[in-house]
Amino acid sequence: MSELILYGLLMVIVAVAIDMLLGEPPNAVHPVVWIGKVIGFMDRHTKRTGRKRTDRAKGVVLALVPLLLFPFVFTLLLFLLRDLFGALVWAIVCALLLKTMFAINAMGKHTRPIQEALERGDMEAARKGASMIVSRDVNKLDREHIISCAAESAAENTVDSIFSPLFFFGLGGIPFIVFYRVSNTLDAMVGYIDQPYTHVGWFSARLDDCTNYICARISLPFILLALMILGMDWRGAWRDARKYHKATLSPNKGWSMSAFAGGLGIRFEKIGWYVMGDGPLPTDPKVIGDTVKVMKVSALLFIALVVLPLFLFVGLNVQIYIENLFSVLFGWL
Repeated sequence: MSELILYGLLMVIVAVAIDMLLGEPPNAVHPVVWIGKVIGFMDRHTKRTGRKRTDRAKGVVLALVPLLLFPFVFTLLLFLLRDLFGALVWAIVCALLLKTMFAINAMGKHTRPIQEALERGDMEAARKGASMIVSRDVNKLDREHIISCAAESAAENTVDSIFSPLFFFGLGGIPFIVFYRVSNTLDAMVGYIDQPYTHVGWFSARLDDCTNYICARISLPFILLALMILGMDWRGAWRDARKYHKATLSPNKGWSMSAFAGGLGIRFEKIGWYVMGDGPLPTDPKVIGDTVKVMKVSALLFIALVVLPLFLFVGLNVQIYIENLFSVLFGWL
């Protein structure tokens, strides 16, 4: 048992180290890219009828295929690796796969060029950078709204890209985190409120709301603690989170975003959609970097205080149990 815990520690430490030092792997070998290609293929071959009930049923099928396929395939692969090559190779591959399912460092990499462009007054480059991380039309955004949308993205992704996937990992290891990442990718690709996804994407959108519900809320104390450590306004974060957490259409996104806005003493604004925070719109691009700092500190606190103990005593055993089901399956064949 103690040896298994050491391998579990190795998984988490190696995965976090790779994320912080190296970032994301190339798209050709990135499992989330593979997930997206399967979803895209199914989306292209899902014919819309215009009938609510029929299209929702098709959307359920569209979602369930990758939700079942990828956890099954990756768990089978890990079982075979452990059976054929031993626990060390298994743990290393688990670490590599785990890294691809969350992203701490990536948001800083994506937002840094926006901050640097704004600092040198290059609005065209700043808008181009912003267009890479948000879906809204950035062509007419002023300096303040570009800063806001970049910081908003980092605040929102604190839950979607870090807390929720790692919480699922803590609960059930690789099978659970892969399930979460498929769910989140489904929401990003088909979970829209507009046509042609209004009905087909309904199940994916609701599933994503469910899978992020817990972490959207338990992220708050870790964001507050990170703000406290960094000498920022954690009381303002708590105040604004309570006041503005319902500002977005999503039942989840407002919690982390409004906490970041209050902690940084600013206001986030997506014109025509939401306003959150009692402060002014940000004018200093440094806000973007400060948001990323809070995101990273809160993520590391969450990993150390929740994810690691949860995985070592719960998720690791769940993963081993699920993998071992394949030995039963092969025994029947």
